[in-house]
Amino acid sequence: MIDAPPEARSSRARHAKPVAPPGGRFPRAVRLLTANDYQGVMRGRERVHTPHLMLALRCQALGPARLGLAVSRKRVRLAHERNRIKRVAREQFRLALAELPGMDIVVLAKPGADGLSLSELHGQMKLALTKASRKCAVS
Repeated sequence: MIDAPPEARSSRARHAKPVAPPGGRFPRAVRLLTANDYQGVMRGRERVHTPHLMLALRCQALGPARLGLAVSRKRVRLAHERNRIKRVAREQFRLALAELPGMDIVVLAKPGADGLSLSELHGQMKLALTKASRKCAVS
Protein backbone atom coordinates (compact mmCIF):
# COMPACT_ATOMS: atom_id res chain seq x y z
CA MET A 1 0.00 0.00 0.00
CA ILE A 2 1.28 3.46 -0.90
CA ASP A 3 1.56 5.80 2.06
CA ALA A 4 -0.70 8.84 1.66
CA PRO A 5 0.29 12.32 2.86
CA PRO A 6 -1.00 13.26 6.34
CA GLU A 7 -3.70 15.63 5.03
CA ALA A 8 -5.20 12.83 2.93
CA ARG A 9 -5.33 10.55 5.97
CA SER A 10 -7.32 12.95 8.12
CA SER A 11 -10.97 12.22 8.78
CA ARG A 12 -11.89 15.64 7.39
CA ALA A 13 -10.50 14.82 3.94
CA ARG A 14 -12.34 11.49 3.83
CA HIS A 15 -15.69 13.03 4.75
CA ALA A 16 -15.43 16.28 2.80
CA LYS A 17 -18.42 17.09 0.63
CA PRO A 18 -17.76 17.22 -3.09
CA VAL A 19 -17.51 20.73 -4.44
CA ALA A 20 -20.17 21.66 -7.01
CA PRO A 21 -18.84 23.05 -10.27
CA PRO A 22 -19.04 26.84 -10.45
CA GLY A 23 -22.05 28.08 -12.37
CA GLY A 24 -23.87 24.75 -12.04
CA ARG A 25 -26.00 25.85 -9.11
CA PHE A 26 -29.54 27.11 -8.73
CA PRO A 27 -29.12 29.52 -5.76
CA ARG A 28 -31.95 30.85 -3.61
CA ALA A 29 -31.56 34.34 -5.08
CA VAL A 30 -32.89 33.15 -8.45
CA ARG A 31 -35.73 30.95 -7.15
CA LEU A 32 -39.32 31.78 -6.30
CA LEU A 33 -39.57 30.55 -2.73
CA THR A 34 -42.91 31.45 -1.20
CA ALA A 35 -46.56 30.95 -2.08
CA ASN A 36 -46.92 34.74 -2.31
CA ASP A 37 -44.19 34.84 -4.96
CA TYR A 38 -46.00 32.21 -7.05
CA GLN A 39 -49.41 33.84 -6.57
CA GLY A 40 -48.08 37.23 -7.62
CA VAL A 41 -46.80 35.78 -10.89
CA MET A 42 -49.89 33.66 -11.57
CA ARG A 43 -52.28 36.56 -10.93
CA GLY A 44 -50.56 38.64 -13.59
CA ARG A 45 -51.62 38.64 -17.21
CA GLU A 46 -48.29 38.04 -18.94
CA ARG A 47 -47.99 34.57 -20.47
CA VAL A 48 -45.73 32.90 -23.02
CA HIS A 49 -46.85 29.71 -24.75
CA THR A 50 -45.10 26.96 -26.66
CA PRO A 51 -46.87 23.79 -27.79
CA HIS A 52 -46.07 21.95 -24.52
CA LEU A 53 -45.04 24.63 -22.01
CA MET A 54 -46.51 27.81 -20.60
CA LEU A 55 -44.51 30.46 -18.78
CA ALA A 56 -46.32 32.91 -16.51
CA LEU A 57 -44.34 36.16 -16.15
CA ARG A 58 -44.10 39.18 -13.91
CA CYS A 59 -41.75 41.78 -15.33
CA GLN A 60 -39.81 43.97 -12.90
CA ALA A 61 -37.03 46.47 -13.32
CA LEU A 62 -34.99 45.56 -10.24
CA GLY A 63 -33.38 42.33 -9.18
CA PRO A 64 -32.35 39.20 -11.05
CA ALA A 65 -34.68 36.97 -13.00
CA ARG A 66 -36.22 34.30 -10.74
CA LEU A 67 -37.66 30.90 -11.63
CA GLY A 68 -40.47 28.84 -10.16
CA LEU A 69 -41.55 25.40 -11.30
CA ALA A 70 -45.10 24.03 -11.14
CA VAL A 71 -45.29 20.78 -13.09
CA SER A 72 -48.45 19.06 -11.90
CA ARG A 73 -49.24 15.38 -11.74
CA LYS A 74 -52.47 16.10 -13.58
CA ARG A 75 -50.51 17.14 -16.69
CA VAL A 76 -47.48 14.82 -16.37
CA ARG A 77 -48.33 11.55 -14.64
CA LEU A 78 -44.94 9.96 -14.04
CA ALA A 79 -42.62 11.44 -11.41
CA HIS A 80 -39.45 10.83 -13.43
CA GLU A 81 -40.96 12.75 -16.36
CA ARG A 82 -41.97 15.67 -14.10
CA ASN A 83 -38.43 15.73 -12.70
CA ARG A 84 -36.93 15.66 -16.22
CA ILE A 85 -39.06 18.64 -17.28
CA LYS A 86 -38.04 20.59 -14.17
CA ARG A 87 -34.37 19.71 -14.62
CA VAL A 88 -34.39 20.93 -18.24
CA ALA A 89 -36.23 24.13 -17.23
CA ARG A 90 -33.63 24.88 -14.53
CA GLU A 91 -30.75 24.18 -16.91
CA GLN A 92 -32.09 26.39 -19.71
CA PHE A 93 -32.87 29.14 -17.19
CA ARG A 94 -29.33 28.93 -15.80
CA LEU A 95 -27.83 29.16 -19.29
CA ALA A 96 -30.00 32.16 -20.22
CA LEU A 97 -29.80 33.98 -16.87
CA ALA A 98 -27.17 36.51 -17.98
CA GLU A 99 -29.37 37.71 -20.88
CA LEU A 100 -32.70 37.74 -19.03
CA PRO A 101 -34.11 41.06 -17.78
CA GLY A 102 -35.51 41.29 -14.25
CA MET A 103 -38.58 39.07 -14.18
CA ASP A 104 -40.27 36.31 -12.24
CA ILE A 105 -41.13 33.19 -14.23
CA VAL A 106 -43.29 30.18 -13.37
CA VAL A 107 -42.98 27.21 -15.73
CA LEU A 108 -46.09 25.06 -16.22
CA ALA A 109 -46.26 21.93 -18.35
CA LYS A 110 -49.10 21.34 -20.77
CA PRO A 111 -50.47 17.88 -21.60
CA GLY A 112 -48.07 15.97 -23.82
CA ALA A 113 -44.91 17.53 -22.41
CA ASP A 114 -43.87 14.14 -21.05
CA GLY A 115 -43.75 12.72 -24.59
CA LEU A 116 -41.10 15.16 -25.81
CA SER A 117 -37.55 14.06 -26.43
CA LEU A 118 -34.82 15.75 -24.44
CA SER A 119 -33.72 17.90 -27.38
CA GLU A 120 -37.32 18.97 -28.13
CA LEU A 121 -37.82 19.90 -24.49
CA HIS A 122 -34.61 21.95 -24.44
CA GLY A 123 -35.68 23.68 -27.66
CA GLN A 124 -39.15 24.58 -26.37
CA MET A 125 -37.79 25.91 -23.09
CA LYS A 126 -35.16 27.98 -24.90
CA LEU A 127 -37.83 29.38 -27.25
CA ALA A 128 -40.12 30.21 -24.32
CA LEU A 129 -37.35 32.03 -22.45
CA THR A 130 -36.48 34.02 -25.59
CA LYS A 131 -40.13 35.06 -26.00
CA ALA A 132 -40.33 35.95 -22.30
CA SER A 133 -37.18 38.05 -22.51
CA ARG A 134 -38.55 40.00 -25.50
CA LYS A 135 -41.92 40.49 -23.82
CA CYS A 136 -40.39 41.92 -20.64
CA ALA A 137 -37.87 44.06 -22.52
CA VAL A 138 -40.76 45.80 -24.30
CA SER A 139 -42.84 46.31 -21.13
